[in-house]
Amino acid sequence: MNKICKLSAIALLSSSTIVMAQTKSFEGASLGIFGGGLGVSAEGSSTTTANPGGSATSGSGNVGTVSGIGGLDLAYGFGIGKDTVISIGATYVPFKAEITTGSSNDSTAGGAVTAEMKDHYTIYIQPTFVINKDSAAFLKVSYAHADLSVSGQTARLTTGDIEGYGVGAGLKTFLTPSLFMQVEASYTDYDTIRGTKTNSNSGRVTTVTADPKLVSGLITLGYKF
Repeated sequence: MNKICKLSAIALLSSSTIVMAQTKSFEGASLGIFGGGLGVSAEGSSTTTANPGGSATSGSGNVGTVSGIGGLDLAYGFGIGKDTVISIGATYVPFKAEITTGSSNDSTAGGAVTAEMKDHYTIYIQPTFVINKDSAAFLKVSYAHADLSVSGQTARLTTGDIEGYGVGAGLKTFLTPSLFMQVEASYTDYDTIRGTKTNSNSGRVTTVTADPKLVSGLITLGYKF
């Protein structure tokens, strides 16, 4: 009986050690470089003031663009259970993304207003669910921010930045005890952006609004310290 108790205790201790080792791989600080593709769409509308003796016009449209993306990801993981890690992190994209918000069926709008996002960063919380000592699945909730500028014929921007919230999901796998690869897909919905422009010939003022959304697929190669 004593031998059985001792063997049971050893088995339980070994099992606990293995479980701790599994989550340990995903705890601590990490730094990654990511790249992939993103699609940005903007569903918008425009209104143009009336000429003397005329009437105002309005229109709507939906534009989109697909491009590559790259950036940095810094995170720290905290173990909160036998198979769960909560990571808090931030990403930074040192590139520009352009959204044309003025494409509209309003024929008098007088051309397009182009919005450009730059210095894009996110702050995120990432619950991670350990599958084994080398692999895990995760969900992500993030806050996103970018500087925004608008160009076009005498365009004026009503706000200087853009904010939004996103969700994502993916898989993380360790290739060595320190080197890992992560794949994920995410969706971000940003605040409505607004811009105005004046037609130099007619003097009519066009106000453009758009609701940008971003979908991305990323691959991260990272190192855990």
